[in-house]
Amino acid sequence: MPVVQTITLPPGAETGWHYHPGRVDVVVLSGTLTRTLYDGRVEVSRAGDSLVEEAGPVHVHVGRNLGAEPVVLIASYAAPPGRPLAVPVAEPVWSRSSTGPAGS
Repeated sequence: MPVVQTITLPPGAETGWHYHPGRVDVVVLSGTLTRTLYDGRVEVSRAGDSLVEEAGPVHVHVGRNLGAEPVVLIASYAAPPGRPLAVPVAEPVWSRSSTGPAGS
């Protein structure tokens, strides 16, 4: 059974690097969410946008609120029974440099 949560990121806040054991469907209710994905791509989602976060440790990402208003999300998690909704991970080494993943 899916778990649904409302998540609010104040201006300047971030989720921390993590992945999800199950698929997550997200709708941005307000603000602008900036996500850096496992492959270095940056995706920006605004109020009214929806997005999917695929499951598994190969899909690590971080969400940030780089704007001046709170980001409010509705997230529906399809987490496997007995598993957490999100698993925190260390920031990828490539994200600390300006070259991106694999020197891209």
